[in-house]
Amino acid sequence: MILKTILGLALFINGGHIVSSNFKLHHYSDEDYKDIFYLKQNKSITKHCERHSELENIKKKKSYHNQEQKTVYKVTKHKKNDSSEKPA
Repeated sequence: MILKTILGLALFINGGHIVSSNFKLHHYSDEDYKDIFYLKQNKSITKHCERHSELENIKKKKSYHNQEQKTVYKVTKHKKNDSSEKPA
């Protein structure tokens, strides 16, 4: 119940946006943002960024600076698996 309230508040304030570790702005749908919000530390997930119109890998990390804990998202472009590519 408390986590759903925090999620709702975060979604209302951020509007589905997150700032990556390299200070770029990314926007995800409400359902994707929910999945990112509940992501465990040092785990990653692939979601569609509406701002960049491409799949992106998002990794959630905890960062400590001046005895303060912060959540940092490392966002990278999703690379297709070589096995999924069709031979010429």
